[in-house]
Amino acid sequence: MFNGLRIGVTGMQTSQKVMDNVADQIANSTTGGYKKKEVRFGDLLRNEISRSHAAVSENAEGASIGIGSRALVSKTNFTQGVLKPSESPFHMAIEGNGFFGVMTAAGDLLLTRNGAFSMSADGALTDGEGNGLVYESYVPAGSIGSYDGMSISENGVISGRNDRGEVIELGRVALFQPGAEDGLISLGENKYFLPEGMEMANSIDDAQGFGVIRHKHLEESNVDIAESMTEMILTQRAYQLNAKSITTADEMLEVINTII
Repeated sequence: MFNGLRIGVTGMQTSQKVMDNVADQIANSTTGGYKKKEVRFGDLLRNEISRSHAAVSENAEGASIGIGSRALVSKTNFTQGVLKPSESPFHMAIEGNGFFGVMTAAGDLLLTRNGAFSMSADGALTDGEGNGLVYESYVPAGSIGSYDGMSISENGVISGRNDRGEVIELGRVALFQPGAEDGLISLGENKYFLPEGMEMANSIDDAQGFGVIRHKHLEESNVDIAESMTEMILTQRAYQLNAKSITTADEMLEVINTII
C-alpha cells in the first residue's frame, strides 16, 4: 500500500518536470534557433513478482512491478527549424549541419544556430549579447562595416563593394561541428559550450560535411506547437491519474486502519 503512495508521488513529480519542459518549449516557440529538449518517463527499480507473493499466470514470464517513475532528459533535439527571410544584411541561417561560433569577452568559444547578427559601433559582427561572430577576416579589423552591398555566399564568403564600386572578398564566416552534438553543454539563450577534450571540425580547414549559409534568412525554433500542446494535455492527464491513485491508496489505508 505504501508503494502505491510512493508510485503516485513519483508520478506527479515526473509529470511536473515534463510539464516544465513543455512550458519552456511553448515559451521559446518563436525564439530564433531554439532547440527543444526531450523529456520522457522512465521506471525506477522494478521488483519481480513470484508465485509466493501473488497468483501469477504460468504464461507470465518475468512479471514485475515498478516502484515509481522519474523524468529522463534524453537529449536536445537539434533538428533544423524552418528558415524564414529577413531584411537585415547581417542575418544568416545554416541549412544543414553546423553551428555559428561566437567569442565572449572572456575568450570562450560558444556555438549557436541563431544567426541574428548585427554590426556593432566598432564595426564588428556581434550577436544580441555583444559576443563577436567568429570569421576569417581579409580586411583590417573594424573596417568591414565601411563596405557597401555586403553579401554572404553559401560557403560563408563575405563580399562588399569598395569606394571604386569593385566587389571584393572581406572575409569568410566559420562554421563549427562538434564530434558529438549530444555532448554539448547548454548555457541557455541558444548557446552551447564544447566540453573539454571533445573534437570539433570547422569549415575553414575543411568545408566537407557542413551545411550551406543562407544570407538574409533566420532559422526558427524547431518546436511544433501542436505537438507540444498535445504533450501538455497528456501530461496533465497523467498528473491527474497519479493524484487519483494517491487519494485511492489513502482511502484504502483509512479503511484498513478502521478495521484494525
